[in-house]
Amino acid sequence: MIEGFRLGVFSRGSTLWDGLDFAFGDAAAWLVAGPPSSGKTLLLSILRGERRPDAGDVLVSGESLYRGNAALARAWRASCGHVPEQTIVDARLRVEDLFRRSALAGGDVRERERKHRADRLLGMVGLPGALGWRVAELSVSERARAYLAAELLRGPKILFCDGVVAGAGVPCREMLWGLFRALAREGNTVVLAERTIPERWASAAGDAEHVGPFRVYRLPVPGAKGEPG
Repeated sequence: MIEGFRLGVFSRGSTLWDGLDFAFGDAAAWLVAGPPSSGKTLLLSILRGERRPDAGDVLVSGESLYRGNAALARAWRASCGHVPEQTIVDARLRVEDLFRRSALAGGDVRERERKHRADRLLGMVGLPGALGWRVAELSVSERARAYLAAELLRGPKILFCDGVVAGAGVPCREMLWGLFRALAREGNTVVLAERTIPERWASAAGDAEHVGPFRVYRLPVPGAKGEPG
């Protein structure tokens, strides 16, 4: 369980938001929707333990990230997967380098195993055979999916994604819909930050919880108690 209590952020001499409470349960897929400049990226940074909030605290399984054990906070940051919004990248970087970095962050993964798992993950996101491609030459959609696949190599129990659904584009939404829900069904927690939620996703998720400038949706997970298989 990830809980944010009375979270506040002050930026450029004014209050961006304050007094916000969040609760993201385990083994679930969540989507936080908010308009541009509402602080979605900041919120993910706070929940990951990367940026101390100006007010409030974050609890992980009942333990404070910002007022508790520093070792706990470091371990939490290391355990979280994160797919950021895509920016300009080193022109020399190839997709296989993304997986190499992920393997190093996630522990000792032998090269043969890494390549086998990378091929499988790239196939899952519609990029078979992309290991040798240059990241800078990928389309916005391809880049978002490549970074997602590489982060999944680590097998993080908690995955934060910033703008991945929008970046991947409309043709890939159904694939992502199935992927994120499958991750939740397997016991992982996924938190997505997006400007808007796709209409079909919103319809399936039902009413959103309104928290400050954000709308928080819990995506239905097939096979979970009380949900269709």
